[in-house]
Amino acid sequence: MRLYHNPISTCSQKVRMVLHEKGLAFEDTVLDLQQGEQFEPGYQALNPNAVVPTLEDQGSVMIESTLINEYLDDAYPTKPLKPVSAVERHQMRLFCKCIDDTLHPACGVITYAIGVRPGLLQRSHADVDALLAKIPNAYRREVRRSVIDQGVEAGVFREAMLTHQMIFDQANALLSTQEWLAGSTFSLADCALMPYVIRIDHLSQGHEIDRRDHLKRWYAAIQQRPAFTQAVTNWAPPALVASFRQAGVAVAADIVRVLG
Repeated sequence: MRLYHNPISTCSQKVRMVLHEKGLAFEDTVLDLQQGEQFEPGYQALNPNAVVPTLEDQGSVMIESTLINEYLDDAYPTKPLKPVSAVERHQMRLFCKCIDDTLHPACGVITYAIGVRPGLLQRSHADVDALLAKIPNAYRREVRRSVIDQGVEAGVFREAMLTHQMIFDQANALLSTQEWLAGSTFSLADCALMPYVIRIDHLSQGHEIDRRDHLKRWYAAIQQRPAFTQAVTNWAPPALVASFRQAGVAVAADIVRVLG
């Protein structure tokens, strides 16, 4: 089994979390996203979307992190990460779909506007244009251009922050009556939300977690799991995390103003 991933990628984090929760051994290939290694022809032959992660296992290639995690839980049923009841499985899948449809693209906007933009502004316009031109999805390409040009002032940034607040509110409400997002057991839904809470924390927006008591309790509990250390802590590049935090502090007042 081989995982193509990036240390701080949200989708890579959630797949690594499942691998370590299930105790599965894997080899790995790390891609430097800032250098555009995901656009190399050899990698795009595996994943035409030019994103991470990608999983190779038993002669097959799997893409899309939510589907990779479903595959891992089906193919390796020891230490299952799906609830037993059909109702709770539905709740798990519904929350995962919500994250994929709304929170993931919103997180990309916030990450670029706060954490990635300062580094890109140090590069030449031609270099940035060349990097953006390689993004296969035209809409994603235009959104990235917008947040690089305007930062937190971009209209899509406010939308993205409000999306995070909405999903965090939904999670907080669920967690007010149960230990984990899909019920009484830790599941793929918890693995799915975890990276986005981490990212908000890393971008110095941790108050969005702290003001939601049940989400805050859940986040603290996840950080105590051994798999968290293996999947997240051990992979987090200290210099990059520090730069994200500093960038978040630098625009904190602007974010408050933009959100009104």
